[in-house]
Amino acid sequence: MTTSQIRLRLDCLYQAPLAQAEADTMRYLGRLLNSPPRLLTPAEVQTVNPPDLLLYGEPKRPCWQRWFGICPALRLVEKAASPVLVMRQAHQHRTWSLKRILLILRAHPSDEAAIAWVQRLATAARADVYVLPIIPPIPAMYRYGQIPLQAEVVLSPSTYSGAQLRRLATLCQQWGVHGELLLKDNEPDRRMAWAADSSDCDLIVISEEPYHWLQRRFLGELVRPLLRHINRPILIAREAVSP
Repeated sequence: MTTSQIRLRLDCLYQAPLAQAEADTMRYLGRLLNSPPRLLTPAEVQTVNPPDLLLYGEPKRPCWQRWFGICPALRLVEKAASPVLVMRQAHQHRTWSLKRILLILRAHPSDEAAIAWVQRLATAARADVYVLPIIPPIPAMYRYGQIPLQAEVVLSPSTYSGAQLRRLATLCQQWGVHGELLLKDNEPDRRMAWAADSSDCDLIVISEEPYHWLQRRFLGELVRPLLRHINRPILIAREAVSP
């Protein structure tokens, strides 16, 4: 399946007036996804059918908000029924485009939604794909040094992660894009920040949290710290919900 064979509905949440950077991003994504974008006001987001992708141009956060992890996009991401692309202008000196995509994996079936979005975007933009596995999916335990990252666990073909990474390597060959694996032994929050800087990515793609809020309390989470502390465009993928 190629992007030219599918048609996605791209809706854009905006606050008037529309900035030039937002308009340029909308047109660029519309071409990539073969979808003329539609503008929605915050009130309309709750009344229309969920789009295939909701684009949210997050206002520039002051330094103190970033320091304390205050993120206007969090509430929208948690409430939206669609995948959400939170646009943050990480590279102020140039127009945003897709050349490098960072894919964050949990070794969980929910990763398939993120992989599907990486396929659509990477094949359309001919972007390089960088893959960061975070194994096992219990990041809170890293903070206490109980479960260090071990390459043999991540890469072994007998584990879910190893099988997933091997399949993804094959998929990158089929898509005709360059793929690269990133590994680092550190806490998940710091590892995600390191991977974003190391890859100099233009977009981070991750699936929504597969656990409910009580499980995340004990097991840890990835989406919330990613949105709070990493100032790059982030796509939170989720399975499409039928209207």
